[in-house]
Amino acid sequence: MIIRLAKLSDSANIHALSQYLGYQDEGVSVAEQRLKALLNSNHDKVYVAQLNGKLVGWLHCFYAQRLASESFIEIGGMVVHPDVRGHGVGRALVEHATEVHKGKWRVRCHSEREDTHSFYLKLGFKINKTQCVFEKKNSGD
Repeated sequence: MIIRLAKLSDSANIHALSQYLGYQDEGVSVAEQRLKALLNSNHDKVYVAQLNGKLVGWLHCFYAQRLASESFIEIGGMVVHPDVRGHGVGRALVEHATEVHKGKWRVRCHSEREDTHSFYLKLGFKINKTQCVFEKKNSGD
């Protein structure tokens, strides 16, 4: 397995993988625009896992600077193809990213994804807190 930084040419494969986790399908062009922005960011990294030449997983992490508390690196998202889940792909992505980027790490998981909770606990993450997420869309009108 190869873990490497994503390239813009990975957009379609990243988009296809994202559908397995239920991310909204906004099309490959939107995925490409988002990936391009992340690749041009100094605070974001996207890693992909390749197995036998096929992209089978991705991980997005970013540096989260805070004013009143310790800054950290957060996993913004990770997807592994269902056919290779349980075969070390997710572990390899997380271990690679945490080795490259030293510091305090954080990941937020949906409360219903208990398998995901177990995955991160096995990797040494600890549950820090439970929180609510509030959203508001400002249309600018």
